[in-house]
Amino acid sequence: MATDSLDPEGKYKKSYLKEYKHWILSVSSHQHTLGCYIIIAKRNIEKVSEANGKELEELVKVMSDIEKALLTAKEFKPDRFNYLQLGNGWHHLHFHGIPRYETPRFFDGKEWIDKEWGKPPIWNYEKIPDEFIKKLKDAILKYLPK
Repeated sequence: MATDSLDPEGKYKKSYLKEYKHWILSVSSHQHTLGCYIIIAKRNIEKVSEANGKELEELVKVMSDIEKALLTAKEFKPDRFNYLQLGNGWHHLHFHGIPRYETPRFFDGKEWIDKEWGKPPIWNYEKIPDEFIKKLKDAILKYLPK
């Protein structure tokens, strides 16, 4: 798999949703709101300005695919999508996708409330257990194009 250089120890493969030609789509190990995901460049670049036309074109498709999947899945149906591209801790181009919810959602027996609806999201530093990541991944994969 072309992602081995991004994850040489294989720690994150269990959260990968889909591999594209230029990007990896993954469930985030930090759920700031329900259904957070990360879009990771496969090429070793740090800045958006280093991405080429083909990569940027495909990025739009990746964003569209995950947004449609979350909007279709009854568990999610976000009201908005926020994207952050920070690169402070990991100097490899990636985008944090953060679904936003005006009203609570329920998933896996838990109520999820977007406490900062209409404002920047609260950053959650708590790592989500692998079992929960698998449940999120399974719920999203049902709606993500093959």
